[in-house]
Amino acid sequence: MEILLCFLSSSFQYPVVKIGTEDQSFIDSVMLLKMDLSFSCPVAKISRTSALQIALCKEMVQWTRAEKCMFLRQRVEVRLAALLMENKEFSKVLTLLSSSVKEVRRLDDKLLLVDIELLESKLHFSLRNLPKAKAALTAARTAANAIYVPPAQQGTIDLQSGLLHAEEKD
Repeated sequence: MEILLCFLSSSFQYPVVKIGTEDQSFIDSVMLLKMDLSFSCPVAKISRTSALQIALCKEMVQWTRAEKCMFLRQRVEVRLAALLMENKEFSKVLTLLSSSVKEVRRLDDKLLLVDIELLESKLHFSLRNLPKAKAALTAARTAANAIYVPPAQQGTIDLQSGLLHAEEKD
């Protein structure tokens, strides 16, 4: 098992360090999720590090597949899809999201499903495919109605809805 660490050196270089911990396979996925968030959030605040963030997410996805951490893998794949979408690699995002939607529905993680459907709506809007963008947004709203959605995420859903209505001039 390898845990990825990113750090900012004094010369503003951004290396990825792999720390091997073969004997510590007992680390649970909640701790790993906290570690993933704590290491990747500072890197996200630094400008022009999208390639590093993508490499970090890809490495985490490979590790979670090897360790069979399905919930953590889904979260990291959604973050990877968002990063790829920022880099305008739409075909990769579409294949990643289509496989993720099926697995998340099977796992019944409604909050993650809302994230994925919202990201899919943004993707189709970027590709100017408005019917699919509206369908994905409707699916996100349907999943969001079944659970509590944090206000920031509800605002994102409403913003995407407003963008789609403005594009149609409603």
